[in-house]
Amino acid sequence: MNKIILFLALFGIVNAELIRPAHGQELNYIHVVFEWEQLPDAISYQLELHDLSSNSFFTFDSLSTTVLLLESNIIWENSYQWKVRAWLGEDNYSEWMGPATFHTKHSRLGYRYITNHEDSLIQPGLTIFGGASPNRHSFVIDKHGNEIWNDDGYKFKINHVDEYGSLYGNSDHSFPENTACKINYDMNILWASNIRVDPHDMKETSRNTYFVMKNTYSNGPIPSDNSLTDIFQGLGFAADDTTNEFPWYGQRILELSEEGDILWEWNPFDHFQMDDFDNHGHTWLDGYIYMEYDWTHSNALWFDENESAIYLSSRHLSRVTKIDYPSGEILLNITLPSPYISNGDSYIGNNLLFNFQHHIVKLDNGNYTLFDNGNISNQLFEHEQRISRGIEFEILEDSTCNIVWEYSLPPALYGHACGSMQVLENNNRLIFTRGVGANPDRPTILEVTHDKQIVWEMRGTQSYGWYRALRIPSLHPDAFSVMLSPYSKIDVNEIEMSGVIIDSTGIIKISIKNESEYSQPYEYTIKDKRKWIRAVHGIDTIDALGSLEVQLNYNNSQMIRKTPYSELQISVTPVKHPYAKKYQELMIFDQLNNSSIDNTRGPIVSNIDNVPNPFNPNTTLKYELLVGGPINITIYDLMGREVKTLFDGYQEAGARAILWDSTDDNGILLGTGFYFYTIRTSSELKKGKMLFLK
Repeated sequence: MNKIILFLALFGIVNAELIRPAHGQELNYIHVVFEWEQLPDAISYQLELHDLSSNSFFTFDSLSTTVLLLESNIIWENSYQWKVRAWLGEDNYSEWMGPATFHTKHSRLGYRYITNHEDSLIQPGLTIFGGASPNRHSFVIDKHGNEIWNDDGYKFKINHVDEYGSLYGNSDHSFPENTACKINYDMNILWASNIRVDPHDMKETSRNTYFVMKNTYSNGPIPSDNSLTDIFQGLGFAADDTTNEFPWYGQRILELSEEGDILWEWNPFDHFQMDDFDNHGHTWLDGYIYMEYDWTHSNALWFDENESAIYLSSRHLSRVTKIDYPSGEILLNITLPSPYISNGDSYIGNNLLFNFQHHIVKLDNGNYTLFDNGNISNQLFEHEQRISRGIEFEILEDSTCNIVWEYSLPPALYGHACGSMQVLENNNRLIFTRGVGANPDRPTILEVTHDKQIVWEMRGTQSYGWYRALRIPSLHPDAFSVMLSPYSKIDVNEIEMSGVIIDSTGIIKISIKNESEYSQPYEYTIKDKRKWIRAVHGIDTIDALGSLEVQLNYNNSQMIRKTPYSELQISVTPVKHPYAKKYQELMIFDQLNNSSIDNTRGPIVSNIDNVPNPFNPNTTLKYELLVGGPINITIYDLMGREVKTLFDGYQEAGARAILWDSTDDNGILLGTGFYFYTIRTSSELKKGKMLFLK
């Protein structure tokens, strides 16, 4: 049987190297993704983890891909070494890759009290939560209260995790640029507003734009019938309901581009009636203290792309508003009845009686949830103490609202501010309350069944002012692997290389495995420069821990294989985590045309080094050419993007050195980080990694 041998010289990642955790990396989490390069002839992999403090060893066998998410054996404030080798069958193993050393930082979460009331009914996963006091912070814990991740002192407050595992919130770091930002678990900022915006909430659209909120001001009146009216009049204000004499502010909704440009905006002063305001709660007392009136205090938004509508929670109006996008027209106002809101009787949902609420969410079933803080619940209901609720409600024909489910917290767990409710996959509810009805305060996260049975509870100390709490399946939604099959060692011109041997069917298989516990869409492009392989492009969603097999068909026409080799390019991008893109280039040789291999013997490169490494800003790439000929030297960044061609031409045999000054092809100085170089000849490809530190 005829066979075609495809020589695959992978680059973008240094050959036979461990990828992550990188050597010397310090981690702010203890659920760790291990990733390494595929080795030829591997049936499976063996990973060995060495706990350096206890001198303990942990071995993980029969790993079928090049990614392992380890959720045990790693603790805070410790150092580890890890290495990987391929099992080749029977008692045969490859040489070890590594070792690499990494470190875990210190835990940051203080006292917490955990109660597993009914373990079998708890929704599996982790709990992420954060808040603004004592400083902005975020944490992830497991059901036993073990700290799994923290924001590494970055002062990041979580407010949203989307269905793909992306993290959204705000940070005091480089204030005010990160008052709305998107991050990953390594605390890399993936997007930031770069302007000061309201920190309460943000949402990303499928168009990679971002809805945020920002304060906007206008003068308005002071009511004539408020308990503080006489005090305002004593300060010289008319306080007569009509004189626009006092600074009011609300929150505009802004849609920002990836570059931070304002694409769309909506202003409450253009759409809300100013005779709708809170005259029964605390807002005018705050207005007197701060000498400005926080009219709307919008604290949550939800964008429904199917409806093309925004749902806005305005806490101080005890209102949820449905806004048509992009016209800005108000479609619905759901609020309290008159007299609590002046025009309340003309709106819908008066029977729901939520007030000073947080965290509006639209569910897949069309219902809505929110956390009803209940700041004036003692005025609305027949009880003396204020209570908070988690509620789910429906809207029928844009006219009638009904409560579908509610859970009333005991008075001790009344939460005057913040709060959240999430419907979980098993139909439980995760509810967070500040718990200020207790003495001292008792910030509490509860998991409650649909039948209102508490199955899990976490309580923190009064020093923690958390904002929201959410259940997530796991960390690292960006984890995935790309595997080539078959993949083995071959000899080309008496040089041992890694390659793919396929039979006369001319088929290569590439498996993309989603190593995360989130369903993820992946975009992939596979092609070669000389069209030896039929190009493939697609976008497919892979279920959590699922995989997709892409079959490449080799073009058997000898007419197109007039050159000795072609270059296969493989690009796989998790659409919602594009920073994790994997890119490979592969050189292809056809053994059916033996002369195409035998005659391609070109320059042979040896003794490669770059010094210094790490460097700032110059490094010298040194190498020796045993045989002269055409040679190309190129620099790539971590994303596999070409940033600099150092040399492309003919060189005679001998020792060579070439300087790189950390600039790209346009002469612009590049940023700190890892870079890869390739030295390519007609018969081989050599690679290396270097670190630029400013």
